[in-house]
Amino acid sequence: MAQSMLPKYFSDTEMRSLQTGYSNGDVVSAMLRIKRVEDSGNVPINIAVLGDGGAGKSTFINTMRGVRSGDQGAAPVGGYEASVNPVGYPYPSLPNVQLWDLPGSNSLGFEMSRYLKQVQFESYDSYIIVSQSRFRESDGELSKKIQQQGKGFYYIRSKIDNDAYSMQMQGTDFGEGQRQIRQDCLNNFHRVSVDPPAIFLISGLEVTGYDFPKLQNALASDLPKIKSTAIRLAIPRMMQEIQRPRRQILMWGIRIWALLTGPLGVLLAPRFPIFSAALFMVSGWIYLRRQLCISERELGILSGAVAKPVSLLKADMDRPSPPKWQVLVPKLLLGAVTLGCTVVGCTGRDSLFRWPNDSPVPLWLCGAGSSMALTFLFLKDYLDSRLRSVEHLANSALD
Repeated sequence: MAQSMLPKYFSDTEMRSLQTGYSNGDVVSAMLRIKRVEDSGNVPINIAVLGDGGAGKSTFINTMRGVRSGDQGAAPVGGYEASVNPVGYPYPSLPNVQLWDLPGSNSLGFEMSRYLKQVQFESYDSYIIVSQSRFRESDGELSKKIQQQGKGFYYIRSKIDNDAYSMQMQGTDFGEGQRQIRQDCLNNFHRVSVDPPAIFLISGLEVTGYDFPKLQNALASDLPKIKSTAIRLAIPRMMQEIQRPRRQILMWGIRIWALLTGPLGVLLAPRFPIFSAALFMVSGWIYLRRQLCISERELGILSGAVAKPVSLLKADMDRPSPPKWQVLVPKLLLGAVTLGCTVVGCTGRDSLFRWPNDSPVPLWLCGAGSSMALTFLFLKDYLDSRLRSVEHLANSALD
């Protein structure tokens, strides 16, 4: 199950206020409160430190935090995995930033998909992949998963002091050796079709040596972009969580409305189920449209707050979503069945649908059942499309 996003940015009281306000029709205020969180800069950032076991992840985290392995609160080191769960550590140099020490991708005995689920891979805002000696297959898999999310990461070649010593013993120029290591990393990222990230060659024991100062400076300068990306990617999930109580209420209304379609259709026009279905679908559509409509006045308020023209916001809000065949096909089939029952009822060619005692009940039941299901699917699909349009609007306004 996907991790809830609202608790990361709002307190329990604020979440209830957002959901209550949205349920009462105050859609724009919810979007503006998300914008205030972004503008405040007080955005918690979680950075996952990934890599194989023994690559130096924990040593790296301790060095970044200015602590030693034996200090209180330090990440345990020693080439073994102390926990199968991620552990977070505050990064004192940057407020609201936590570095998460993740179990080694090769240490749990899981396939990559199960490993990613175990460590809640998608819940982090940015990533640092730590690798030693060479580019590994897991480095490529992790970097592809990160790129698919639209998030950023750094790539670290750790224990570079060991490489430096080896080059010295072989009489290789260290500067040329560094260039070759970087080029090898670039080539491997291109090989796995990943845009190469910033690459740093570091020793976890030398905070002032090699690329360690460059890494610290890069993280500090990239933090605003990381925060902005985190908020932008979180907007759809936050809006879905804000919408959830209202959607649940409207879904109960849709279920009741659909259940009424069959019995009332049989009572009022048993031979014409398509007409009762059309009546209930149109009336339900009108009700949902009124419930979920965003007025021109509200769009104007939002436009002024985010400095974007109303025309652009409306265009993005009304942008159609790709059709979902798993919804479209059942609707077409149910519509055909309902229409078929109506045609048979209108033409009187219903003898094949009658019981031995010449009762038309089977035809009525078929029409009632198909009209109820058709009404439910139609209204549910429309509800979801209206809620998606609000998500589109939020993305457009807050991007």
